Amino acid sequence: MAHIVCYRSGEAFVSRRVPKGSMKIVTGHGRRLRRILSVCARQAYDGKTLLVPGLPEAEGDLQAIEAVKGFEQMLRERLALGPHRRTKGRRLI
Repeated sequence: MAHIVCYRSGEAFVSRRVPKGSMKIVTGHGRRLRRILSVCARQAYDGKTLLVPGLPEAEGDLQAIEAVKGFEQMLRERLALGPHRRTKGRRLI
């Protein structure tokens, strides 16, 4: 199982373990989480780093938590829609 985790700075990524100082948002299959994260997250100026929308701009911790909760809700809606398994031939993508 993999997790989408984020730091207070807003950086979000998929990891098999939750690093210290980060917050776990959603758990699921790694490839599926990467695909959904690349669609829902915002890109940073470098074009590679993915950010939780609203988290870097949050002035206080309460606003940051609200941004993470909204992002979690968006991810859960995407995960619920499916497709739950995407295959190419017999291989799981």
